[in-house]
Amino acid sequence: MPSDSVALSISLDEVNDMLKRWDVGLVRELAPMIGGSRTSPKLKLTAERGVFVLKRRPNFRADLERIRFAHQVMISAGAAGLPIALAQPARDGSTFQVHGDGIYELFLFLNGERWKRLPRQAHEAGRALATLHQSALQMQWHGHVNASCFHGNLMVVEALRRVPSAIAAAQPSVNQGEVAALCEKLSNLYQQASEQVDQLEYEHVASQVVHGDWHPGNILFDGERVSGVLDFDSARLEPAIADVANGLLQYSIRAGPSRAVAQWPHELDEQLFSSFATGFANVGTATLNNFVNMVPWLMIEACIAEASIPIARSGMFATIPGDHMLALIVRRATWLQSNAANLARRLYLDLAP
Repeated sequence: MPSDSVALSISLDEVNDMLKRWDVGLVRELAPMIGGSRTSPKLKLTAERGVFVLKRRPNFRADLERIRFAHQVMISAGAAGLPIALAQPARDGSTFQVHGDGIYELFLFLNGERWKRLPRQAHEAGRALATLHQSALQMQWHGHVNASCFHGNLMVVEALRRVPSAIAAAQPSVNQGEVAALCEKLSNLYQQASEQVDQLEYEHVASQVVHGDWHPGNILFDGERVSGVLDFDSARLEPAIADVANGLLQYSIRAGPSRAVAQWPHELDEQLFSSFATGFANVGTATLNNFVNMVPWLMIEACIAEASIPIARSGMFATIPGDHMLALIVRRATWLQSNAANLARRLYLDLAP
């Protein structure tokens, strides 16, 4: 099996080989792009026929059926009017190329700015998600898509079991007893939230195509307008209410400097929460009104899953020490649990026609 190191960069030889497969015209400039998975490097490619992003993902980890599925979701969302960084067809008609240890994709490059925490931007992000969900209802897919939802996922519980040793490896001086207590608390909060969602009959909610990773890092803005929707790698089939819950969480959490995680507020920003919800409601969400009681509990599951899995791998959450992030997530999940009824009530009013 190839090592992770093979995917740290894209060589000029690889670029030249891929340019024989995609018709982009004369290339004027190449520049590496920062962000995303370190095992899936990207290059910004400025060429005669436009500006593109060349991406390589490791072949040994990829599920080709999932890649085809993600590209089809992008096409469906683009047809609904959303600005999508569409995968470009190669000369042979395929939207990806398998070569050696890599799978290569060429996407349109979209200009835009990152989220500035403006209520109107949160509103438009909610509206864009609802538009994607509406378009996905018309999408036909007959293949098998392997996907993992954050609800009731034993991988999260297992990750929390591995977190203490991962943090110890990254931070040998950390208090292991405190870390173990945080993990136990999060495991209990996660399982309690999962049970609440199941009691609300989540298993009877119809699944559909969803984005699966709707957060500010995957949305570009031109002022208040959404100018780009990125990263469909987590697209999957699940109840839309899970996608809505994660979007509400991501667009209403408060943050601060990475060196001061202990001072980050754990409460949600109510104005951003309502802005995202009303934006979603503008597209038409009558059926979601039946499931708003699930949302706070799904938000608890989402925030615990988002933190525990990467910390279990490296002991860190990006550049944030794992124990600091765990303490914040305990505070946030506990607040969500205590305010579940109020949040559901507020969401019901925000979604009302």
